[in-house]
Amino acid sequence: MKTILVSGAILGFVVPKALAHGVDLHYEPQQVIRITARYDSGQPLAEARVQVFAPDRPQAAVISGTTNAQGEFQFVPDRPGQWQVQVRQAGHGGLLTIPVAPQGQTTTAAAIAVAPRVPATVSLRQYTPAQITVMVLAVLWGAIGTACFAWSRRRVQVE
Repeated sequence: MKTILVSGAILGFVVPKALAHGVDLHYEPQQVIRITARYDSGQPLAEARVQVFAPDRPQAAVISGTTNAQGEFQFVPDRPGQWQVQVRQAGHGGLLTIPVAPQGQTTTAAAIAVAPRVPATVSLRQYTPAQITVMVLAVLWGAIGTACFAWSRRRVQVE
């Protein structure tokens, strides 16, 4: 019994310093912006490309990434102002303006603008010149092919 007490006392004095690890925890409250992107049907816009533009740098994205499987993306704005967030996937998406208040002030969810809906009409402005060229060439190729087919059928009847 004495041996156990002596061993315990020795371990109690020696081991805790050898096995002890201090943990230093800090926290810093930050305003996290969470974006959820969904189609009109409610299906999430998974793996959509997201670009975040800072208020003082609207030409270049300061944060880029993709949405998760639920169509969600988060970022922490580091300065107040009007942040622009663009979400795109296969011709679908929108632009969202998020007002970020100076630190210490809160921005309510109601103040956050809603992303504009994707227009139901198709406009040529949403396509690149290369895409428009391919579409025009495909229509011409189809028209020429149809005309050649009709002309060849006509020749067969004459013979």
